[in-house]
Amino acid sequence: MPAQRAPDALRSPTEPADPVVTGRLDGQDLSYRTVRPGGTADWLVLVTVEGCGQLCLPGRPDVLVAPGQVAVIEPRTPHDYGTDRDSGRWSLRWAHILPRPEWLLLLDWPSPAAGIRRIDVDATVHARIVRALDRATAARHGGLRRERMFAMNAVEEALLWCDTANPRERVMDPRLRAVLEHVGHHLDEPHTVASLARVGGVSSSRLAHLASAQLGTSLIAYVDHRRMERARHLLRYTDLPIAHVAGQVGFADPLHFSRRFRALTAMSPSRFRSSWGVP
Repeated sequence: MPAQRAPDALRSPTEPADPVVTGRLDGQDLSYRTVRPGGTADWLVLVTVEGCGQLCLPGRPDVLVAPGQVAVIEPRTPHDYGTDRDSGRWSLRWAHILPRPEWLLLLDWPSPAAGIRRIDVDATVHARIVRALDRATAARHGGLRRERMFAMNAVEEALLWCDTANPRERVMDPRLRAVLEHVGHHLDEPHTVASLARVGGVSSSRLAHLASAQLGTSLIAYVDHRRMERARHLLRYTDLPIAHVAGQVGFADPLHFSRRFRALTAMSPSRFRSSWGVP
């Protein structure tokens, strides 16, 4: 198939590069192909949305980028990529980036071939990565002041979501992750293992097992910890009455809150607040 020019401006390994350039390609057929014998000076992130992409590497096995997969091509890696022959179509998001130093840890993924890194992500994480990259693209073309910074922050969010699926680190079960996100957004509501199991779409016993295995504590102990952490922040940084603090972290009875706070912190809420110089 004939080689096509890449959707973004081609850059040689020695050419100065924009720190972030992102975009999307939808429904590319077998005519889509990008060839860069010398690679680029930046990192190229490829996120398959539909169909499949194929990375052809000189002297190395081909690498597929299937739905639910994210691949990265390292700087100065010769590459030849396009729509996978068997799939016939490829829709993707792409990003050329010059990583901030702290991003390199977020890009430490398994390598199916020299110069290529790839991870699998679940549907929820995949959707968040795609949305973040779409925001980066919109920012670069929206005329905002500091548009580059908006785009960099959106790309960083995408990489952070990728990091949650990095098999080189502890990967949280997506059902437990959904439960913990729900707890974080609703600390003021009553929670039981049964009610949270419905959020995660699992049985109570399975959720309890996941929490014990992946959090190292019971689910209710985790919820209590998050509530008290939030309470400490409110007591230290606001002058809200203690009864209002109790309500914001899920305690209808301020006295019960005070007892739980003392049990977990060895200090009453009022004493904790005064220890930080808050009246």
